[in-house]
Amino acid sequence: MRPLPSLLYGALSAAILSAALLAQPAQPPEVKELQAAQALADPAARLRELERILAAHPASTLKPMIESQIAGLRVTLAPTLEEILAIQQKALAAASGSGFVTGPGSAARQILDHPKLASFDKGKVLAAVQAYRDQGRKAAADPAVAAATEERTREYLPMMAGDLEVLLARAQTHAGEPAKALATLEAYAKADGVAGGAYHLARADAFEALKRPKDAYEALVGAALENHREGHKRAKEAYGRLQGKEEGFEAMLDARRKELPFHPSPVKPGPAWKGKAVLAELFTGSECPPCVAADLAVDGLLESHPPATLVVLEYHLPIPGPDPMMNPASKQRQEYYGVNSTPTLFFDGQDKLTGGGGRSLAAAKYKQVAAKVAARVDAEPGAVLKLAGTRKGEVVEATVDLGTPVPDATYHLALVQPAQEHKGGNKVLVHKMVVRDLLTLAPAARAAAFDLAASEKATDAYLTDFEKTSTRFKGFTFPVRRHAIAREGLKLVLWAQDKISHRVLQAVQADVK
Repeated sequence: MRPLPSLLYGALSAAILSAALLAQPAQPPEVKELQAAQALADPAARLRELERILAAHPASTLKPMIESQIAGLRVTLAPTLEEILAIQQKALAAASGSGFVTGPGSAARQILDHPKLASFDKGKVLAAVQAYRDQGRKAAADPAVAAATEERTREYLPMMAGDLEVLLARAQTHAGEPAKALATLEAYAKADGVAGGAYHLARADAFEALKRPKDAYEALVGAALENHREGHKRAKEAYGRLQGKEEGFEAMLDARRKELPFHPSPVKPGPAWKGKAVLAELFTGSECPPCVAADLAVDGLLESHPPATLVVLEYHLPIPGPDPMMNPASKQRQEYYGVNSTPTLFFDGQDKLTGGGGRSLAAAKYKQVAAKVAARVDAEPGAVLKLAGTRKGEVVEATVDLGTPVPDATYHLALVQPAQEHKGGNKVLVHKMVVRDLLTLAPAARAAAFDLAASEKATDAYLTDFEKTSTRFKGFTFPVRRHAIAREGLKLVLWAQDKISHRVLQAVQADVK
C-alpha cells in the first residue's frame, strides 16, 4: 500500500476521512468534532472549524492530518496561482522521507484540480507542474531520501516519481500541447509506468484535444475499468456519441471486466518437482478496491498453473464493507490466521503477502504471487493425500485417503465453488474458488460429506446474525445474499496442515462428479 502524501489529506472527501478515523483502534476525543467539520459543505466554514479544533487540541495525535486538511482547504480557497504556490511551499518545507516525492505530486494535482484553474495563466500552470515534477523525480533519485524512507515504502519511490509524468501530461494538454502530452505518456508507459485510471484519463484529454474521438473513447474505457473519478460517466457518454445510444455500454464494460488485463504463460512443473501442490489462500472482499489486483493476480495463477502444482482457496470478509459471500468457513480461517486486512494471501500457510491495488497493478501482482508459488513448489510433500468427490442429490460425498497419519497435522476439507458472479463496490464480477463450507477430518477418516442445503442455511443464518449484531455496520441489511451454492461444477480441496507452524504439508483438489 502506498503512503498518503502529506498534502493529499486536504483533498480527501468527508466519507474517506471518516472511514480513516473510525479505523483507528482508539478514537481521540476530537474525532467526532472532525467528522462534524467534514460534514460542512462550505469550504470556508470547514476551514474555520478545523482551525478551531487544532487550537483546542494542540497535542492531538491527529494533528498532522488536521494540519494537512487545513493546508488543502487554504489551497482550495486561494484565488491565485501565486497564493497557492506560497501555501504549498510552506507545507513542502516540512516534508520528510517519501514526502519529498509524494508532496510535489500532491501539489501539482491540487493545481490541476483547482476550482479556479481556468482563470490561471496556462503557461505558469505548466511551469509550476513541470517544476514539481522535476523536484519529485530528483528526490526519488536521492540516496538520502531513500535512506530516510521506511523500508516498506522505499521500493515504491520510483513508482511515485513515475506518477508525476501523468500530472505533467495533464498540464501539457491544459497548456494547449496535447501532442507533447501523448509523448510524455508514451514514454511513461515504455518505462513500465502504471497504466492506472489517471493515466487513461490524461490520454483521453489529450486525444479529445486532438479531435480523435475513438482513441479518446478507448482511453476513457480504461479509466472506467479502473473505477477512476469521472471515467465511467465520460466513457458512457463517449460510447453514446459513437454508437448513437448509451444502451449496451454497461454490458460491454462488464464483458471487459471479466477479461484478465494480462496474459500469463502456462507454468509447467520442472525436473525438481516432487509432487507438491502449493496452497494459496486469499482473503478478500467485494467492497475492497485494493483487492482487485490481488483477485486478478490469483485468477492469473489459476489460468497458468495446473491444480497438481497449485490449489487456490478464496475467503470473503467484511473488510472494508460487508460481503454477501462471507460465511462461517471464511470467518474460521480468518481467526485461524489472525487476518485483519484485505487483501491478504498465505502460501502454504506460512508465507504471508499483503497489499494490492487497482486493475492496473494486477500484472505486477501476478509476478509477485507467481514467484511465491515458484519458491515453494519444488519442496518435498509432507503428506500423501488422495481425494474424490461425487454429488448425490443435495449431498456432496468425499472419499479421502490421508495416508500415514502425520504427527501434529490437521486435515481440512473445503467445499469450493469455482466461480461466483457478484458485482460489489470494487466491480470484480467473477470470484474464483470461493470456499462455501469447511470440515476438519480425523486422521483415520476415509469419507466426509457436505449437505448443500444445510450449508446454505448455515450461511444464511450467519449473514442474518451479522446484520443483527455487527457493531461496525449498525443497521446494515444485505441488498443481495450469495449464500446459494451451485449444484454443478463444484470442487473439493483437501490439505494437511501443521498445528503449530501452520505449514501446509500437501494439498489436493478434486472435481465433484
